[in-house]
Amino acid sequence: MTQPKEVGGLGALFEQYRARGEVVEIAREVDSECELSGLIVALNNLPVTPPVFFPQVKGYRFPVGGNLFAERRRACDILGLPTDPIAFKEAYLHAMEHPVPPVMVPEAPCQERVLTGQFDALGTVPSIKASLDCGGRYFQPVVVSRDPQGGWRNVAMARSMLLGDNRVAMNIRYETHVGYHFQKAREKGIPFELALVIGAAPEVYIAAVTKMPFGTDELSLAGALRGAPSPVVRCQTLDLEVPASAEFVLEGVIEPPYEEAVEGPWPEFLKYLSIPRACPVMRITAVTHRERAMHYAVVAGTKDNYALRISNDVSFYRYVKALDPNFVVDATLTPGTAYWHHGIIQVRKDSFEKEGLQINVALAAFGFSMYLETVTVVDEDVNILDMNEIDWAVCTRCNPGEQLHILPEGRTHRNNPIAGVHELLGDRFVGKSKLIVDATVPWKYKQAGRGGLPLFQRARFRPTDLREYLSPQDFTRWVKR
Repeated sequence: MTQPKEVGGLGALFEQYRARGEVVEIAREVDSECELSGLIVALNNLPVTPPVFFPQVKGYRFPVGGNLFAERRRACDILGLPTDPIAFKEAYLHAMEHPVPPVMVPEAPCQERVLTGQFDALGTVPSIKASLDCGGRYFQPVVVSRDPQGGWRNVAMARSMLLGDNRVAMNIRYETHVGYHFQKAREKGIPFELALVIGAAPEVYIAAVTKMPFGTDELSLAGALRGAPSPVVRCQTLDLEVPASAEFVLEGVIEPPYEEAVEGPWPEFLKYLSIPRACPVMRITAVTHRERAMHYAVVAGTKDNYALRISNDVSFYRYVKALDPNFVVDATLTPGTAYWHHGIIQVRKDSFEKEGLQINVALAAFGFSMYLETVTVVDEDVNILDMNEIDWAVCTRCNPGEQLHILPEGRTHRNNPIAGVHELLGDRFVGKSKLIVDATVPWKYKQAGRGGLPLFQRARFRPTDLREYLSPQDFTRWVKR
């Protein structure tokens, strides 16, 4: 059996970045009700967001960390992946296509302390109230479940709202894999087991939010990203395995007759408050944790929240690239929509025969996810990671009367309020019209020009190597950072 790498943890990772002088430590005691999240949000508003560590959190003996993934470059560094956009996607796809199954270990750091019988889970494990308008306090865990029929494991992220008396309301959406697992348990009338993992290893967090086919074990992707099998350990009270490197694990069960409680509101990834709804209630059966555990707080709508979803970008690239590999150069989902709702496709329209293919590709792209609402297509000279470039292309290359295409309404995410409002009013399904923005230069104008220069060619400047002009200190500060 392959031996796993050393079972590290988030605490050790924070120590590495602290040694580099890259972690902001808040020395004073902070309140986990709005104050802690307010500091995380304030740091997210900086041009470069550092990881943050809270050693003293009111009411808890464990520290809290955040913002570790806030910068994409740092997330790539943590995972050991290239930062070049296409190289990153290809490396991530290689990991997805070469899974490394987890390996079982007899004991693990996440079970250095085991609480069963009489215990107060919600008073032991730190939680946060993120916004002034939240419906309660929350965990943002990685959730491990098992298919009651096929037995395959799923790992995802789903928030849970604290109810008291070792009970939490689980935000399980029925279109998700864990939602399908729960529906099968309800059909059978059997208890549904869940393990809530808080403070997972970085590769587990990233794998948990990766769009994977049904029946795929996200922990095998975590192993591929890690470069070695992810060690897992069997739960104390459940028939589930969880990452051995976790900081906290809350074991629990949703039991017939499947009690429900109103969950929400909570600040969602689109920075609006979620619509409260009835969710199943999980009873916590055990808590296990490291001796020196740390909680990890993810605040929705922050760069940290968005960077965890960088795998959506990879999946969208794979999906769209496969439609026409020679025509599609690159593709991405915009961070401003949490890598979900707006797709940018870069194409190479280098002959008259390819005119119109951009519309075919854009139409097909909506099959990627029901959450995708807008697709913008640009030429290959446009940097699809720079929204200023996208705005420029839309403004200078798109004639709205000819190049905007409004499609019929389709279903989307209820937490986009322009669609979710229909659920509140009860007038129709949760959806909105889809939009294609063709910001490519129409072929008939490609040859238009003046003085021998194409009209749609950008002004050209002499290439300049800043190393020849800047001091080493300035080059490091402004270019390599």
